Amino acid sequence: MEDDGPDPLEAAMRALRAEYLYEAPERLRELSAALGRLRVGDTSAFADLERYFHRLAGSGGSYGFPEVTERSRTAEHAVIRLVGETRTLQREDFEIIEKHVLGVAEAFQVAQREFDAKAPPT
Repeated sequence: MEDDGPDPLEAAMRALRAEYLYEAPERLRELSAALGRLRVGDTSAFADLERYFHRLAGSGGSYGFPEVTERSRTAEHAVIRLVGETRTLQREDFEIIEKHVLGVAEAFQVAQREFDAKAPPT
């Protein structure tokens, strides 16, 4: 049987995954901006952080990037815990959220490297 080239479904999924990774810097900017707003006392940023992390937790798995999902879900739960504590945020709280943002960024970097390593030969 002759090889008819790449599977169209695989090619379409690869294109969607590439687009998802291409948009990662914008998602990280959203997280960073919300963290910045939180640092200056805008507590409405909590809702944005929770929403952004939640969205990434779902989409990471959908696109086949489980590390993005895992780190985003952990970050989402950390934000929910901080909101539930209803206390004045301390410097350490901001550092925790920042570490989660950086963890999601790192997960995207790993995902990009793995995606690139699986690139079909040209």
